[in-house]
Amino acid sequence: MFPCMEFDEEGFPVRPIFSYGTLQVPDVMRAVTGREYVGETARLPGYAMYRVKNAEYPGILLLSDSETEGTLYSGPSEEDLKILDAFEGDFYIRRLVEVRLQDGSSTEAWVYVIREEHKDVLSDEPWRLEQFLNEGFNGFMKSYVHGRKAVYAPDEQQD
Repeated sequence: MFPCMEFDEEGFPVRPIFSYGTLQVPDVMRAVTGREYVGETARLPGYAMYRVKNAEYPGILLLSDSETEGTLYSGPSEEDLKILDAFEGDFYIRRLVEVRLQDGSSTEAWVYVIREEHKDVLSDEPWRLEQFLNEGFNGFMKSYVHGRKAVYAPDEQQD
């Protein structure tokens, strides 16, 4: 089980969130949610990751013989999940999946998957975190994170 499992005020578990793309970068997650999250490396079996056409970020699709590496963040609040839902937009849907931790255990977690009707936005190119950090991070932060703040955090004032 996820070592940092939290529970809401009614005693229901607060599921962790698995991020395989830009949100696994702590600076991006903090800029979007306004919170520091503790993360650990995890893998999502049965999903393949591809770069979104003409974009700096990826999407995943169900593909049985694949596995996607990412970061598992503990305990996002309902408010943060709503912010993340808005940040991810209409091309993605949040699903509950089973992820594997480094110690071999597994846990349920939320993940954003490209909606079936939008899978044509994915290229056939793999998305690489290192390439994003070296070539796309600054532009992504400026245009997609800070430039779209009114979409996912309308109550915050823009910088």
